[in-house]
Amino acid sequence: MNTNSIEPSSAPFCFGDIVATVFRHKKKAALTLLSVLALGVAVILFAPRKYSSEAKLFIQIGRETVTLDPTATTGKTISLQANDRANEIMTVIDMLRSRGIAEIVVDQLGVDTVLRRGGNGETEEANLFTRVRDNTLNPAIDWIKSIDPISDREKAVITIERNLKVEAEYNSTLIAIRYQAKTPELAQLVAQAVVNAYREEHLRLYRTSGSKEFFEQQTTSLRAQLDQAMNKLREARNRMNMVSIDSRRKSLELRFNSIEETRYNTLQQLSSTQALVADIQKQIAAVPERMVSEEVTVPNSGADLLRPKLYELQVLMLKQQAKYSDDHPLLQATRKQLEKAEEMLAKVSGDRLETTQDVNPNHRSLALTLAQSESNLAALKALWSELDKQRATILAELKQLNDNELEIDQLKRESQLARTNFFRYAENLEEVRIDRELDNEHISNVIVAQQATLWQKPVSPSKALVIILTFAGALASVASLVFISEMLDKRIYTEQQLEKTLQLPVFGVIPDKRKYARVLA
Repeated sequence: MNTNSIEPSSAPFCFGDIVATVFRHKKKAALTLLSVLALGVAVILFAPRKYSSEAKLFIQIGRETVTLDPTATTGKTISLQANDRANEIMTVIDMLRSRGIAEIVVDQLGVDTVLRRGGNGETEEANLFTRVRDNTLNPAIDWIKSIDPISDREKAVITIERNLKVEAEYNSTLIAIRYQAKTPELAQLVAQAVVNAYREEHLRLYRTSGSKEFFEQQTTSLRAQLDQAMNKLREARNRMNMVSIDSRRKSLELRFNSIEETRYNTLQQLSSTQALVADIQKQIAAVPERMVSEEVTVPNSGADLLRPKLYELQVLMLKQQAKYSDDHPLLQATRKQLEKAEEMLAKVSGDRLETTQDVNPNHRSLALTLAQSESNLAALKALWSELDKQRATILAELKQLNDNELEIDQLKRESQLARTNFFRYAENLEEVRIDRELDNEHISNVIVAQQATLWQKPVSPSKALVIILTFAGALASVASLVFISEMLDKRIYTEQQLEKTLQLPVFGVIPDKRKYARVLA
């Protein structure tokens, strides 16, 4: 018969086996449990304490939220809309977490204060953990840090960045600033320094550097441009002898309308007068200038004078008949004269009608009317000519006025542009001045809702958490130890492996109540 220590792999596993297994390793389990519990108690009693200080900032709606910097309004602007203030709050949080704030705090408090090497933060009291750390961990940590050495200021900055926590609730404008340090006084001191540093940086962030000097320079330059433009406009008006273009244009338009109306009336009168003169001239031509005013019957003195001439011709013809023949030329001429004289005497009556003529009053009236109409016509023609001259003068003045208007309008635009720019930059300068005064008085939309607190109760280590972790670690350590020990002590063989190893037939495996099983071959 041959025996070996084994544990059959096919044996059923139950709660009693667990208890038996733990019982087999009770000494190691008890020692491990007591060690972990002792470690937890040591952590609670001797672990270095950390204290926290909390400050709160309220970001209200202020000029930084609803206004633009004056330099942003010098050109075209676009509409900016935001449904909430999440971006503003995130900006404040990022700025509080920034390295710049940490460096400012270190520079204000000093490296020794932040690293607790004197000053406001006293050196921590030596205890078990600190002595162990100083004797064991610190040399190793210092050796690792010596690979990439950094300055004490850098260490202080890293310390602040590591221990500073900044957060805000969703849709809240209240920002909580928490800082942990090894003494409550140091935690309060650093937290308050962070608040003060950010308030200063907040004022700097929302103030454009050099804006006041820029707007002062621009305002002075624009004031000179405005004065120059106004002087040019005044000189142009004095040169043109006008107060305003509109009044001058209105005056010229009234004069031009009056001249045009007079020209139309004159043209009508001129046409009617010309027609009147032509008609009167026709009437004068038809009416005799003189007319018979009186008729008297008197003896015809012509007949009386003609009869003696007739007698003389008769006597002459008788004498010529006595001397000459009938075909003599003188006798024939005398005979013809006698015949004509007889015919004339036969035609002349004994009495004649004697008339007295005078100027025709109709002709005279028409002549007077014609003379008056011709005078009116001449006056109208002279008036028409003068109106043409005046009209040409008005049109020339209007043309000159248009040219002057262009010049005046250009000067007005220059002066208006200079005025607009001047007042806009003057308003921006006033805004910058107000912002500068508000900054000097440290007035902003960042309100300290809660000053940095002084909490005497440490926040680390947490006793409840240490107790929970101690018990959890103790149970895990005991379970792990028992399992590993059991695995190291066991050797599991199957019947086939036993037959192969022993080179004997195996009839069965009998488990032992102790940690081994006896196998009979």
